[in-house]
Amino acid sequence: MMKPGKNHICRFIFFFVLLLFVQNLRAGQDPVLYENKAWYENVDNRFGGHLRLEGGVTGYDSGSYYEPVGTDTGMDGLANVRLTDKLILSEKIYFEAHYEAFLKWGDTYKKRYDLQRYSPSLPGGQVPDPSNMDERRLLDLTKTVKETEDYILWNRLDRLFFSIKPSWGDIIIGRQAVTWGNGLIFNPMDLFNPFSPSDTIRDYKIGDDLVSVRFNTELSGEFNLLYVPRRDAATGEVDFKSSSIAGKSHFFAGDMEIDVMGAVHYNEIVFGLGGAGYIGDAAWRTDLVWSTLKEAKDEKGYFEFVANIDYSWEWLKKNMYGLIEYYHNGLGENDYTDAMRNPQVMERIGRGELFALGKNYLSGQIQVELHPLFNIYLSIINNIKDPSGIIQPWAILSMTQNSNLQFGANIFYGKKESEYGGFLIPDTNYYTNAAPNAYVLFACYF
Repeated sequence: MMKPGKNHICRFIFFFVLLLFVQNLRAGQDPVLYENKAWYENVDNRFGGHLRLEGGVTGYDSGSYYEPVGTDTGMDGLANVRLTDKLILSEKIYFEAHYEAFLKWGDTYKKRYDLQRYSPSLPGGQVPDPSNMDERRLLDLTKTVKETEDYILWNRLDRLFFSIKPSWGDIIIGRQAVTWGNGLIFNPMDLFNPFSPSDTIRDYKIGDDLVSVRFNTELSGEFNLLYVPRRDAATGEVDFKSSSIAGKSHFFAGDMEIDVMGAVHYNEIVFGLGGAGYIGDAAWRTDLVWSTLKEAKDEKGYFEFVANIDYSWEWLKKNMYGLIEYYHNGLGENDYTDAMRNPQVMERIGRGELFALGKNYLSGQIQVELHPLFNIYLSIINNIKDPSGIIQPWAILSMTQNSNLQFGANIFYGKKESEYGGFLIPDTNYYTNAAPNAYVLFACYF
């Protein structure tokens, strides 16, 4: 649905794209592939997508925010269809669109639906509304089709962009996904819809409406520039204070890769410095990010730091892979109930940028290829202070060339009042839920 007040923006973008489109169609093309052919004879279309079906068993702690609606073990389901289309107009220009639909049902959904009606102040009652996913984005491309107390059905466009490839780089305009940073579990330099550290499926990030430009130079490497216009959640108008402008330079210094990043992000200044290289056969990566706090009374800013190392080897004729990562969150606190009262913390959690309430984390992952078609994994996300964390065992079986079966669990550990063991929710008598869950996921790609 188009929102009021953005027609002039759309006209400007359309005019800009049209100029570049005409310029690049007239530009010189590959003399072998395009000799004696009109541009329309080289148009190609590539269609694909996937179907995912997930079923799970979920536990609910007594004393948690689920207590008012019952804590019996629940069964949950999720179905997801994603359709992708890439229209290649020439050697230098293509258009890409991704449509997806979701159907969610089960006991967890029903409990959260009931909490929303009877106890909306509890975190469990603040059910994420899919229709609000694009509340801040330039274009509202998400719609809830049907919502009842038993299920919810919604669909959206997650990619909708135009790509132009001049000789010096790339220009991409529209809804797209951009990933920056060197973090493998936590990734503080990735400002735009980063994956949660506990995500075990990472093939598609959520897309954002933005303009991205990439420059390639022999002297200075690669430079990326982004503009992400957003709307004020209260007024619905495009607002610079809610938007982002960011740039990142990537270059080599000897055998090291260096990233330097700067951004104005939600009216705050962000600087980042990253590096990557090798120690023998092991790869290391690190990022240091400094962010200002626009409305904090006692602090002017905070640091985030991540460093990891990963390595592949063979043991007992099995291929192995492992990584270990340290993450420091300068905005973290030792009292997690107090952390949930901190508007700076909760704002970043609400924007999907922050996934930790504590300060220091040591995490890791190991993968074993038992068979070329069967891999097992074990991930641990660990808060050093408590200690508390999540243990995530899972396995993936390649059933056919285009389908696989994944099954696993999320097991929380830690004593009461720890981050992952369950702590008191502010202004209530209830705790966060720390009960385990297990799932089976079938995916078919086409």
